Amino acid sequence: MSEVLSGFKEMGNVVDNVGERHIACVLLVDTSGSMAGASINELNQGLLEFGNALDQDEHARGVADVCVISFNSNVETVVPFCPAANYSAPTLSAGGLTSMNEAVIAGLDAIEERKQLYRQLGCSYYRPWMFLLTDGEPTDQNMEGEAKNRLQQALNDKKVNFFPMGIGAGANYAHLKSYTKEGNGAVLKASASQFKEAFVWLSSSMSVISNSDPSLGNVTLEPTPMTIELI
Repeated sequence: MSEVLSGFKEMGNVVDNVGERHIACVLLVDTSGSMAGASINELNQGLLEFGNALDQDEHARGVADVCVISFNSNVETVVPFCPAANYSAPTLSAGGLTSMNEAVIAGLDAIEERKQLYRQLGCSYYRPWMFLLTDGEPTDQNMEGEAKNRLQQALNDKKVNFFPMGIGAGANYAHLKSYTKEGNGAVLKASASQFKEAFVWLSSSMSVISNSDPSLGNVTLEPTPMTIELI
């Protein structure tokens, strides 16, 4: 075993199946006070079903790497990057403000660190994914410029695929859209009490990517569930 791989094994940050092409996915999830009640329960169920869906695809379990970052008044990496086979869904609680911009920056940092690890191990990878879920809008406006600039640069350089999702009437969908590529990308929309299917869709789409041949060009993702609207 190489020194690099040995070190990462000790940190619990191992990459399984180094000879296969990997896909990294960061989930940024809102756990602010407005998520209390049905929404936080739906989120926890969605995170559980996300893992269950990945478990159904043996290949995806071996090449997908998952990280979960929650944000309220603070930003916390509740599930550091790990192989999908080792993913255990966290149980989150709601409270506090909405540090969404700080979470976007943390997500981009996590992706860059994961890609660095892939390169150190000689492991090829698909373009990483970053999924953002919120029921409101950010309260850390002082970090918005940095978050948007870094995200736009990553999108323009094709370093990340970004999927923002708003839930409920309180989400500012126009503001979420401003984070997408050149402000023209799609935003996912769902009710505050019926959005867990989005996590199953995300898992299924990752499975499609992980089983695809990158030499064939663009891949058609799974259709979004009927409970999810694209705006």
